[in-house]
Amino acid sequence: MSEFTGKKLKEARMKARLSQDEAANLMKVAKRAISEMEAGKRSISADELAQFSRIYEVDVRELL
Repeated sequence: MSEFTGKKLKEARMKARLSQDEAANLMKVAKRAISEMEAGKRSISADELAQFSRIYEVDVRELL
């Protein structure tokens, strides 16, 4: 995943007023995974991207 997508994830999370811990709990992943995704250091699956879209209430295209 690109650093750009990671930045978009972080922006969407912050607009949703969620902490990394809260996002991690909703995604059922470790907080570290959220941090790595937002930093562009971990790849993200299409399923995870769709889940972020639902949790953050944004169109999946806004995260790409």
